[in-house]
Amino acid sequence: MIDLQKKIEERFSAKKEAGKHCISIAASSIPAQYLLPKVLMRFNEKFPDEQLKIIESDSSEVVTKVVDHMVDVGFTGTVLEKKHCKYLPFYKDELVIVTPATEKYVALQDSSMDDISWIKKEAFIMREEGSGTRKEAEKQLQNAGIAVEALNVIASIGNQEAIKKSVRQGMGISVMSRLAAEDEIESGKLLIFPIPGASEGRDINLVYNKNYELSRSAERFI
Repeated sequence: MIDLQKKIEERFSAKKEAGKHCISIAASSIPAQYLLPKVLMRFNEKFPDEQLKIIESDSSEVVTKVVDHMVDVGFTGTVLEKKHCKYLPFYKDELVIVTPATEKYVALQDSSMDDISWIKKEAFIMREEGSGTRKEAEKQLQNAGIAVEALNVIASIGNQEAIKKSVRQGMGISVMSRLAAEDEIESGKLLIFPIPGASEGRDINLVYNKNYELSRSAERFI
């Protein structure tokens, strides 16, 4: 009943306001913090009368909101097999191991980059459960011969900035999006190590519910 009411309101609103609509977007932390700002700026330049509402949550919650039609579109770094979801990959995101920029890790960078077995001896900071970055990191480490159970996980943190600060201060090392660590890499505050055998990167996807009719505004956005 609520869905029907929403559709009716959108139809009448579209006729009255020539398609103006508040587009609700759910996004996981990487796209929300590091990709969407530029996308939204470009969209606003092209359609200045459109309104946008951004909800940040983890990838599993993003997909749930799309499935339950609580948002128009979502952005996620992982694909969850949910009925009715259509995924459109639009950005390749590389995951890397990040460490403090100390002599110890500089020396490791100068040695073999293909062997990352040393990370099993390090204090390790993980993303929170439900994070697309965590799911993809576990998969890529597994492919590189590093079982997640072998890691010395000392903390699970949901906020990327908090993870970067913790790594810089020497609390431990982590795996994160290169996009998220770009500024610290360029300034020399963090060092990065590629994950051997990783593909060209994971897809950041736009996802929507193909069983619901999208508003004209959401279609423009997509």
